[in-house]
Amino acid sequence: HYVIYAEKIFSFSAVEMKNRLYNTFGFEIPEAVVKTATRSLSYLNKEHGIYTVKQDELTVDTTLEEARKEETEKNFVVIKALEQFITEKQPNTSINEEQLTRDLVAFLVEGSLKSTGQYFNLISEFIVKKENDAKVQECLKKIREGSILYIGITYNINETGSFKKPLTLYLDTEILFSLVGYNGEIYKTLAQDFFLQVRAANLNGEKIRLTYFPEVEKEIEDYFKTASSIVEGRTQAVNKPAMTAIVNGCATEADVKVRKADFYHAINYAYGIHNDEKENYYTEDDKPFNLESMEYTDPKDQESWRFISHINILRKGRVYSDNTEAEYLFITNTYNTIKISREYADKLKEQKSMEYICDYAVNLDRITNIIWYKLGNGFGKKEYPNNVSAILSARIALASCISHNVERVYAETKEQFRSGTLTEQQLAARIITLRKKPTLPEEIEGDLIDDSMDFSPEYLSRFEEEVKEKEALVEEKDRVIRDITEQSRAEIKEKDEIIAERDRTIETEREEKLAMAAELDAYHKKDEQAKKRKLFVKKVALFSLSILWKILVITGIAIVAVLIENKVDSNIPLYVGAVIDVGCVIYTVWSAVQKDFKKHFRSQEE
Repeated sequence: HYVIYAEKIFSFSAVEMKNRLYNTFGFEIPEAVVKTATRSLSYLNKEHGIYTVKQDELTVDTTLEEARKEETEKNFVVIKALEQFITEKQPNTSINEEQLTRDLVAFLVEGSLKSTGQYFNLISEFIVKKENDAKVQECLKKIREGSILYIGITYNINETGSFKKPLTLYLDTEILFSLVGYNGEIYKTLAQDFFLQVRAANLNGEKIRLTYFPEVEKEIEDYFKTASSIVEGRTQAVNKPAMTAIVNGCATEADVKVRKADFYHAINYAYGIHNDEKENYYTEDDKPFNLESMEYTDPKDQESWRFISHINILRKGRVYSDNTEAEYLFITNTYNTIKISREYADKLKEQKSMEYICDYAVNLDRITNIIWYKLGNGFGKKEYPNNVSAILSARIALASCISHNVERVYAETKEQFRSGTLTEQQLAARIITLRKKPTLPEEIEGDLIDDSMDFSPEYLSRFEEEVKEKEALVEEKDRVIRDITEQSRAEIKEKDEIIAERDRTIETEREEKLAMAAELDAYHKKDEQAKKRKLFVKKVALFSLSILWKILVITGIAIVAVLIENKVDSNIPLYVGAVIDVGCVIYTVWSAVQKDFKKHFRSQEE
């Protein structure tokens, strides 16, 4: 109504109105939603897909315009405060106001996982710094609440109230870890918020089923194996919240096994999440829908493609326009997987000329909001999901950024130590400094955010001096050095064992090859002897036949001579036959010895 009145429109199509809404408000409203909305406007006539406005029935309503101006002024204040914050933090930075505004909106609408914005880290710092500024937080909260309602429109959720079709959600490793609290209290709150929405959807029968892929189960098993190695001192500790949560309080490998059993018991019985019924995704029937053969632009994309491929196999290649009716979805907070899923869906959208194709993978916040909206918790509802908090989203973004930088700097520091650039004491000091960085969202403090985000060499060097001077830190430094030394010895021992095992394996393989070669040679000799015997028998048979036919000829001549003798009553034929037979015998013997024998038996050995 506002667009029709403000822009003095007399006629339009659904596509044209969709574009006008985007240009005016920046919202990508599906064409189907536009068509549905126009039905409630009595002053419109539709004919052949064109809407005509009855100008005499068009009423003037300035409420929306006034509300829009009021919110624009509030948003302007937030943008200016954000610009001032960035200018104070980075005085020499030239701010692109249009890009900054887009990044702020993207951060508030898409959440903390859309980490490609130029100003995202600064926006997150600003939001946490302004935690106690009621005006700023109220403005951000309204945008976040609006973004959840916007999801219901952009994700083409046409009917709300309940789920009509069963939906199976495959959970990634970090979602399962968050449910049991391994990733900290904030992630646990968000994961349990999601579970509460699922439970609400299943009140009148199971509509949403939770499970996980075999690859996720393997990753979980590998995680606990690494934890066992850390506890037993075979592997250096990994500075990740989930790993820390697992190993803390464990003294032996048996303790880790107990913790693993507790984990599986929690997800199986407390949350009703069981492993995938389909164990093999590579059968002949699955081949037509397997997407893993697609060319990867980067090797690290392979794992993401595998999960997206599994979802496509489960769907039998079918595409859907509504996430709540998609039958199968992969739930992950891995940005790369979410990005690839969206890019592939957009590609299919173009190929099939569809207005919208739903995702193969979505993040936890998004699926929580989708279920919340689908259950009818739309306009007028006050109980929004916990992820509506901009502060919470900012803390998650900053914690993720800090964790990434800790891993990067830790790897660089170890490499510098190996190359001799850093001493053992400097390495220990830097490890202590990195360990003190907050890696959980709830550990982020606005007053200390500048130090938390500082990973410069100057900052790390500054704390080296502090470690030398403070007694408590000196003890911790010595403990870290001992750990480094023991770890180095363990690594050397492990490498020596690997080399020794490799040598034993090589020797065993050499002996096996020699034995196999001897066995093969014996087999070849035996086979050759068998062939020789077979050939010898054949030659004897041929030699015997060559003599036999000659004997038969001699015998025939003798028989003919006898028959003639009996008929003519004379001994002459007998004598002639005898002479011929003697000649044939002599020829046969000579032929057998000189000709046939040499023909069939060419060597003295034979």
